Amino acid sequence: MQQQQRTAHSAQRSRRNSILLVMRIVLFIGFILALIVTGVLAVKTGTISTSTIMSSIFAIILGVVAVIQIHPILFPPSSGSTTSTGNASPSLTLNQNPNANTVQPIFQFNLPLRDPNEYYGRIAARNTLITRVSHSGSSSIVGERRMGKTWLLTYLQLVAPTHSMLGSAYRIAYVSASHPQSKSVASFVLRALDELKVPPHSIDLSQPPLNQFARGVQDLKKQGISPVLCIDEFDGFDNKQEFTHEFMEGLRALAQDDGLVLVTASKRPLKEIIENLTGQTSPLFNIVQQIRLQPFTENEAREFVHDKSDRAGFNTKEQDYFLRCGKLYNASGEPYWPPLLLQLVGQMLLDDKQAVQGNAAGFQVDDVLYQSDFKRRLDEAYQAVVRQI
Repeated sequence: MQQQQRTAHSAQRSRRNSILLVMRIVLFIGFILALIVTGVLAVKTGTISTSTIMSSIFAIILGVVAVIQIHPILFPPSSGSTTSTGNASPSLTLNQNPNANTVQPIFQFNLPLRDPNEYYGRIAARNTLITRVSHSGSSSIVGERRMGKTWLLTYLQLVAPTHSMLGSAYRIAYVSASHPQSKSVASFVLRALDELKVPPHSIDLSQPPLNQFARGVQDLKKQGISPVLCIDEFDGFDNKQEFTHEFMEGLRALAQDDGLVLVTASKRPLKEIIENLTGQTSPLFNIVQQIRLQPFTENEAREFVHDKSDRAGFNTKEQDYFLRCGKLYNASGEPYWPPLLLQLVGQMLLDDKQAVQGNAAGFQVDDVLYQSDFKRRLDEAYQAVVRQI
């Protein structure tokens, strides 16, 4: 999808540039015709008349404009400069984030999501999540470690303000159950209210934490704001004695009665976590829909590799090797592509390519020795970030 959007933008720029080119050529031709008309009038009348003077002045003005317009065509700017349309030449190593004033690296390995366009694949998961939030429905995102759950929560935050199904009426807050402020119900509630931007003066600290939470949610609803609380690493509540069945019942009541939208993210299904934590059936099972995050499909992986390779300057051999190194196999022998592994492979290939400073002989992905060394380094780096703690 991102690739299609970029292609559409490029096509629009090309059309605008074509129109400008035609206008410049028309002006230049007009200048030539004006000179011809002026000469014909002078020859025909044999004297200086009002019409020849006016034609001359018109030709001079048109000529100045035409020269200004035709100059970029006759003397195009160098490839490293900015063109008259304001489009700078692309960098091989950096990508300008359109949503911020900072420059983003091409590969986002172990980095927070800053630009929603960097979230590849998972179209069905994204659509389901946004649709449910827009209808005040709660969701539970489930996926293995480092599968992109946090990025999906962040993606929701980034797109919500301008999304046609959401907009400014939705306030998306993010908290993590593993954060130090989530050690107790009281501190968790205060952090959640702070992230939801509930004014401190409306929080009555003399009330129990869940009562404070309910009052804050009700105040937001009165302002026409739909509060959405994203709880990342929901597994972090496990083995914390304060987060009892009563707490879970309170969350359910806030969602069902007061209009709070819950979006949780965890490695295990929500039902299993709550039952292990409280010893009782999960009270949230009938208000949430589970959204399972899977590794990239081959088509998603190919889109990622193709788009990133264009920006990184990888040739066909390097793209093929990129896709091959980002592939793993499950117990049934079926291939899959973890997004984090693809980010790591791309970053390592780019680092290796830049290290030889353009010397093609120093970077050959089809070299057996290089492949052996690369595989060793890749396995070591990947296992360091996905190993269970």
